[in-house]
Parts: sequence; C-alpha cells; structure tokens
Amino acid sequence: MSSSARVRLGNVEDDCMSIAVKNIKPERNLLSAVLSRAILDAFGSAQCDKHIVRSARQWLFGPLTPLKAFSFAWVSKHLDLDPITLQASLKSFEQDPDTLQERLSLLR
Repeated sequence: MSSSARVRLGNVEDDCMSIAVKNIKPERNLLSAVLSRAILDAFGSAQCDKHIVRSARQWLFGPLTPLKAFSFAWVSKHLDLDPITLQASLKSFEQDPDTLQERLSLLR
C-alpha cells in the first residue's frame, strides 16, 4: 500500500472518529446517569436511607407519564428505551437477585 493510500485511510478513520465524537450528547449521558442512579438506589446493596430507596422505587414503578419532564417514562423515551418493557424487566429482577446483582455491577 502506498503512503498516500495510508494517509487517505487515516484521514477517513479520523473523520469517522470526529463524527462519532460530535454525535455524543452530554444530555443523553446525564439522563443515563439519572436512570442508573435510580436503579442503584432502588436495588443496590449499599446502605441507603429508606426514603431514598422508596423514592427511587416510586420513580421507577410509578405511573408512566412520558410528557412530564424527567419522569421515568420521559427519561426512558429520551434514551430510546421502552418504559413499559424496562419497568417489567426491573420488576422481574426482584425475583432473581443473582441476575440483579450481576446487572447492577454493569452500572457501577
């Protein structure tokens, strides 16, 4: 491969990387962190005040209000997740603590 071909390929890779970096949205990272924190607070083994656990569970399992800013359904929709499916998955994890702890380790 000639040096000019290598340079051209390098530029294409650099261009793709630049596009990927430009598509990262800090707002999405924030919403992801909010959802992760709520899941960890609701199910994590860390010692949390009971009101924190209760509040997190109310937020996760309360009525779905996708039009209310920063509600569970609204956050889920903005992360391209189906709130009904996510809620059902989280409820099912309560029955399987081993799987739950394995999944929670991915959020930390």
